[in-house]
Amino acid sequence: MNNYPTTKPILVIDDEASLLMLLKRILSRNGYAVDTAMNGEEGIQKITNNEYSLILTDIKMSGISGDQIFDYLRNKIKKSTPIVGMSGTPWLLDQIGFDAVLPKPYDMKELLDCISQFAEK
Repeated sequence: MNNYPTTKPILVIDDEASLLMLLKRILSRNGYAVDTAMNGEEGIQKITNNEYSLILTDIKMSGISGDQIFDYLRNKIKKSTPIVGMSGTPWLLDQIGFDAVLPKPYDMKELLDCISQFAEK
């Protein structure tokens, strides 16, 4: 487990457990501190109680969606933390607001290139 006391972690939110664990492993191996949430409700709880350098969220989830997480972050608690959405149907999204949208499937280079724009190692 990496320990970066001066750097805020990345929060990864996805309701697909296998993808969530894969993303955590990849980001950790590339030098990022990572926290995870299994759904939008857990993600909002973590956003409320912690500071993150970046939020990486699935957009289409049951319960609270990535769009709702974005709305909560910007309009309810007024944080300017960068937020990257991940979606299998990015052409159907209103992408206004998200700092970036990663279309699924994406390769690891795309993921790391996108994240490196917003998060510190």
